[in-house]
Amino acid sequence: MGDFFMDKIHFSERGKKYLSMVAIILSVYFAMKYVSPVVSPFVLAFLLVGFINPIVTRLHSRIKIKKSILTGIMIFLLCALILLALWGLGVALFSGGKNLASQMPEFQEDMLLLLQNCCDRMESRFGIDGIVIENFVLEQADVLAENLEVNVFSALMGKSFDAMKIIGACVSFLVVMLIAVLLIIKDYDRVMGRLIEEESLRGAIEVCVKVVVYVKTFVKAQLVILCIISGISALTLGLVGMKGGVVYGLITGFMDLLPFIGTGIMLIPLAFVMLLQGSYFKAIVCLCLYGVCALVREFLEPKLIGDKVGVWPVGILLAVFAGIKLFGVAGIIKGPLALVIICEICKYLWKAEKDDIIFQPEKERERKDS
Repeated sequence: MGDFFMDKIHFSERGKKYLSMVAIILSVYFAMKYVSPVVSPFVLAFLLVGFINPIVTRLHSRIKIKKSILTGIMIFLLCALILLALWGLGVALFSGGKNLASQMPEFQEDMLLLLQNCCDRMESRFGIDGIVIENFVLEQADVLAENLEVNVFSALMGKSFDAMKIIGACVSFLVVMLIAVLLIIKDYDRVMGRLIEEESLRGAIEVCVKVVVYVKTFVKAQLVILCIISGISALTLGLVGMKGGVVYGLITGFMDLLPFIGTGIMLIPLAFVMLLQGSYFKAIVCLCLYGVCALVREFLEPKLIGDKVGVWPVGILLAVFAGIKLFGVAGIIKGPLALVIICEICKYLWKAEKDDIIFQPEKERERKDS
C-alpha cells in the first residue's frame, strides 16, 4: 500500500525545490532553537581560534612559547581592553545621568511654566477655568508618578533574580568559550587539515566559509558605521555647545546598533528636553542630526556590505523580527544568521541542479552544432 501510494505521488522539479527548502528551514530552526545553546560557545571558540591562529603561529615561530600560553596572553589583553572600554562607557553614562539628574529641577520648572501658559491660553480662548485644569493635571501627574514608582520598584525586585541568572549564564558561557579556545588552539591546524581533505564535508565547509565571510563583513560594516555616526553626533552636539554633547553623541552611535531602536531613542528625547529648556536651535539640530544619522546608515550599508551578503536588507529586517518572535532577544543575532545559513545551503544544493537544468540544453545544442 505504501509503495503504491508513493508511486502515485509525482513532484515537479519546482515542488521538490519547495519541499527541500521547507526541510532546510525546519532543520535550521531546530538547530537554532535546541542545538545552538549547547554548541554555541564551542563554535564561537573555533571561530575565534581561526581569527587569532595566524597571529599566534607567527609569534610562536619567533618566540618559542607554547601556543596555548600565547593565546592566553592575547585573551587576557583582549579582555582587559574590553573591560576598560566598558568602564569608560559606564563612567560616561554615569556622568551623563548625573548631569541629567542635576537639571531635573529646571525641567520641572519649565514643564510647570509650559502647563501654566497652556491653561492660560485655554482660559482666554474657551473660557475654561485655567487653575482647575492646572490642578487636575498636576494631581494626575502625581498619581502617575506614584504608580510608576511602585510598579517599577516591584518589577525590578521581581526581575532581580532573573537578572542574576542571566548574568551567571553569560559568565559561564564566556568561561567555557575561553577554556575551549585554549584547548582548540593546540590542534587547530591538524583538525583543519583533516576537515579540508574530507570530501564528504566539502559542501558543509563551503557553506560555513560563506557564512563566516558574511558575519565578518556585517560586523566590520557595523563597526565602521558606529564610529562614523558616533563621530558625527559627538562633533555636532559638541559644536552647538550642548552640555555633555560629546557623551550623548557617543551613546547615540551605540544606540544606532540596536534594531528597531536606532538613534531616535537618544536624539528625539534630547530634542524634547532642549525644547522644554527653550533651546529651540539645539532641538532643531537634534532632529536634523537624527535624519542625518539615518541617511548615513542607509548610504553606508549598501556600500560597505553591498552584494557580499547576497540577502536583501528587507530580508535581514524580517529575519530580525522573526528571530525575536521565535528565539527572544537572542533572535537579533540568530534570525539574520539563520537566514544566511538557509540561503547558502539552498544555493549550494541547487547550484549543480541549476547548471544541469539550465545549461545542459545549451551544451547539447553546442555538441550538435559542432
